[in-house]
Parts: sequence; structure tokens; C-alpha cells
Amino acid sequence: MCVLGSFSAYSFYMIPRLTRLDESNCHKRTMSISQAWEKEVGKDSAWIVSLCCFLTPLGTALTFSIVLGDMLSMLAQSVGASGMLMSRPALLMGITSAVLYPLCRLKSLAALSPVSIVGVTGMCMTAIFMVLRALPTSPYMTAGSVFLNSIPSISRPSFGLVGNNALSPSILVLVSMCATSLLVHFSAHDFCDDLKENTPRRMKKLTGMAFACTVIMNIIFMGAGFLTFGGNCKSMVLNNYSPKDIGATVSRLIVAISLVGSYPILFRAIKSSLFELSHKGKEVPEKFNKMATRSLLGFLTVTALFLKDAGIVVSLNGAVMGSAIIYAFPSIIFLKLTQRLVSQGKLVKSKKLSLERFANKCLIGSGGLIAVLGAAVILLSKFKPGLMV
Repeated sequence: MCVLGSFSAYSFYMIPRLTRLDESNCHKRTMSISQAWEKEVGKDSAWIVSLCCFLTPLGTALTFSIVLGDMLSMLAQSVGASGMLMSRPALLMGITSAVLYPLCRLKSLAALSPVSIVGVTGMCMTAIFMVLRALPTSPYMTAGSVFLNSIPSISRPSFGLVGNNALSPSILVLVSMCATSLLVHFSAHDFCDDLKENTPRRMKKLTGMAFACTVIMNIIFMGAGFLTFGGNCKSMVLNNYSPKDIGATVSRLIVAISLVGSYPILFRAIKSSLFELSHKGKEVPEKFNKMATRSLLGFLTVTALFLKDAGIVVSLNGAVMGSAIIYAFPSIIFLKLTQRLVSQGKLVKSKKLSLERFANKCLIGSGGLIAVLGAAVILLSKFKPGLMV
């Protein structure tokens, strides 16, 4: 997790750095990955980058919809709802039409900043809750407890069974899921441009702190979840906890609020990449904007109704799209840019630059291996699990 976090932080910071490296660059705003690719690599292949930057947040938004449906369904069970009021499809369609659709149509997302604070605070509270539930005195460690009796056997703690070791190909599933949790690179240029007192030093500080905190939180979630439920730990771990557990109910509510507040921000990235593909930087008609919002949100909601396993969406998104956007695209642009600047005499070919270029070549190779092998292992684990034993 720490290694992946370091790689992701480096490539995230690299995206605004690509704009600043060329002192003759006349861009007032930071270039997106696709814009930087078009400038340094070529226009003919820029659509591939735009497509990946479109599919990546689309896959993440699909994960959000799946998890949101699960959270609302579990919350309905906790308050004793029945019938349509606890139906996952009805709840998901209801919150999409009544809440998500109006939010995704907002011109400015500044009003959502308080929700972001609630989300961050809520994640910290959820981490504390999960650590407490992983302690030996936890009700989930006591046979016959009310919490254990209220969850199905497949969700109860399971320890002592020997599974795949750390050298198994199955570890690539975890690597891919971790990559998704660190994948915000398609919006790196927006983060940079919106940063107050925007300087390279402040951007570097923001990147380091943000990715370090994310890595620490992920380690806590993974460790506490596994120490509580062992081999039966689900890909969305909050689904393991009992609907009678008040702490789990509060955590689910906070996660649901966080997802609702984050959804429009993610949706803006989806539409921005779609418009790059469809209009090539030209002004987008309002009619097309509305149609895109309805169509995309409808597609995500309908897909989430049928696809209930968030784990496979997260891992596949991380394996394929994450590898391209985190490891490949920024590194390829960096190699092309530095080669051009050195040939033009605008950049000195130092030992430090040579080492960094070599490191970027290694990142490209690593990303390719993770993408191919990771996707293969994920699909085999899902559809042919016997082959992975």
C-alpha cells in the first residue's frame, strides 16, 4: 500500500509539473493528461487518453452507485423498514432521481465543500469504529452474541483456514483495488488550478499529505476489517457488520452522505472527458449537456441494479485504467517532454534527470504488467476460481 501510494503521489504531482517544465509554455491553466499528451505525443492518439479519463471516473461512479445501494439497504434494515422502503432497487433509483440528478446538474460545486468535510470526518470516525470492533473484547469475537446471530454465516468471522499466500497471483486483485483507491489523476489539473496560492511547493505539500493520509486510512480499513472477519471479509467491509450494530449504522450513514457529496465532483470529471471526446474543446450546447447528464446517470443506475459486486468493478478499474493513468500516461509524456527540451537546449541532461527517466520507464513496464496480469487474475478469480487455488 505504501509503495503504491508513493508511485501514485509521484505521478499525480507530475501532471501539473508537465505544464511547468517548459518555461516557454503559454498555458494559463494546467493541462489535463489528454491535453499534455496531445502536445507532446500527438493528436492522433490523444483520444485514447481522453477515453481512459472518461472510463475511469465512470467505473468509479458505478462503484459509488453499487455501494450507495448497499448502504441504503442496510440502513433501511437497521431502522426496521419493510417492503419497498427497504428494496435496494427502489432506494437506489429514489436517491438518484431525487438527490444525485439535481446535484449533478449544478453549475458550481462550491456548495458541496461542507459535505467533503463531513466525508473526511466520517471516514476517520469509521476507522475508529472498525478498530474498536477488531479488539478481542468486540461482540464479533464472542460466540452467540446478538451481532453474530443477526448476520449470515458467510459474513461471520472465519480464521484458521489456509488460503493463497502473498506470492499467489491473487495478490494482484488487492493491488488493483488499492490502485483504484489512489486514482484521482484525471482531476489533477483541477486540483492544481483550484489550489489557493498555487505554487509548486504548495502543490507538492498537498500531494504528499493527501496521499499519505489516504494510505494510512486504507491500511487501517484493510487491517481492522481482516482482523474482525478474516477470510469472510467482503469487498465492501461495512456489509459484514450487523444491521443491529449502531456504530455500523452510523458509519453507513456517513459513507452514504460522503458518496452523495462526492458523486457530482466525480460526475463532472466524467462529463469533462466526454466533452473532450465529442466536441474537441469547442463549446458544448446546453441541450447536449442535459442529455449527457440524464443518459450517463441512467446508465450508471441501471447497471448498478444488476451488478452488485463492487469488488470486481473496483479491481478491474484499478488494474486496467489505473495502470494506464497512474503509471503509463504521465511517464510517457514526461519522457517525450524531457527529450524535446534536452534536444532544444532548454533542459540540461543531468544524472538526476537520467535516473528519473529510467524510473519512469520502469513505471511504464510495471503498469503494463499489472494491467495485463491483474485483469486476467481478477476475471479468473471471479469466473474460474478453481484455477486460482
